[in-house]
Amino acid sequence: MSRIPPKSLSEMEHAEETYKKKLEMEKKLGHKEGMADAYDNLGTIYLTLGHLNDAEEMFKKCLELKEELGDKEGMASNYGYLGTIYQTRNDLEQAEIMYKKSLEINQELGRKEGTATIFGKLGEIYYTRRDLDQAEEMFKKSLEVKETPDNQGALATIYGYLGDIYRLKTDLNQAEDMYNKGLKLFEAIGSERMIEIMKTMLTNLKMKKKQD
Repeated sequence: MSRIPPKSLSEMEHAEETYKKKLEMEKKLGHKEGMADAYDNLGTIYLTLGHLNDAEEMFKKCLELKEELGDKEGMASNYGYLGTIYQTRNDLEQAEIMYKKSLEINQELGRKEGTATIFGKLGEIYYTRRDLDQAEEMFKKSLEVKETPDNQGALATIYGYLGDIYRLKTDLNQAEDMYNKGLKLFEAIGSERMIEIMKTMLTNLKMKKKQD
């Protein structure tokens, strides 16, 4: 089932009740696929609401069923969501473990979009740790795997991170190039906040170049 997060609190509450009822029904019928689907969607709802403990519980239960069913694609997705939960908690060690498990399965299945996403997530973790070389490597791999710019927001974010990395490495020309690429994509999707951030970073770079 596709993940379309409900748009309002009332819609999320309604969706939560719907999937709880579905879960109970599937449990009675002994349908593991249906149970996994319900856990998956409940996890998504709780993650959207910021209820991380509940989301973690749902995704772990879903993962257990996905493993029993041999659903590797589902396992990769669940590991990715668990990574997001741990990353949000700033438990970077656990997040890295989950993302690497997701990455391994995505690569095994040849899922390019999933692989690119997880490379980006690992890049974020290494960037947070200020392991700039590792972060750069992950972000570049994410860009390499993405064959088509179907998600301009994600691509723009990666260019922004690469701009930050090169700025911290004092490679100002490379940083400027990355920020400009990010700016162009953010302008294409109309992300006003990120457009402003990219413009500010570019202005600061120009000032630093003049000082140097």
